[in-house]
Amino acid sequence: MSFPHISEADSEEPSFEATPTKPAKKVLPDRTRAARDKANKKIVEFIVKARGADEHLQDILKSKKPSRWLKEFLNAPPYLTCIETYLEDDSQQDLVVDYLEKVYQEVNAELLPRVNGNNIKFILDVLFPEAIIYAISAVDRIDYKKAEEKYIRGPLLSQRERLIFEEEILEKKRKQRLQQETPFAL
Repeated sequence: MSFPHISEADSEEPSFEATPTKPAKKVLPDRTRAARDKANKKIVEFIVKARGADEHLQDILKSKKPSRWLKEFLNAPPYLTCIETYLEDDSQQDLVVDYLEKVYQEVNAELLPRVNGNNIKFILDVLFPEAIIYAISAVDRIDYKKAEEKYIRGPLLSQRERLIFEEEILEKKRKQRLQQETPFAL
């Protein structure tokens, strides 16, 4: 028996080139972000629900404990500075900041250092890092100095997260470039 000869134009199957193609690699979900969110949730719960950092913050506000962040705040220029937060989730940040505002209000204003009416800057520049560092120290059961180093280093990002972030930035730039090149037609 012989098979009928079908021309390439009649065939429904695509023609294959001589060079082999790599099989599609299945991309597994990146679990690092989920693990960081879970760890950060424990930190937030320690600060807000368990009120674990209260005594530490009270001691700093009453000048019983030295604070690197308070020292930097007092020596910083009066204009607004940009701070890095350890927490990536906005709702977690909001919970901690709201709680720190309450702690700040509970302390007698005379006991506070020269805040000069800039309460929010004081909370973000001094109380926020102190609370997070103290919580990292307690939750991870590490020394305060090591927790401070971990806070300063920030969350560790996976290679995939960096690539995704870079791709998002490049996509935004492409869109901006396209908008600039093509004027709006009305």
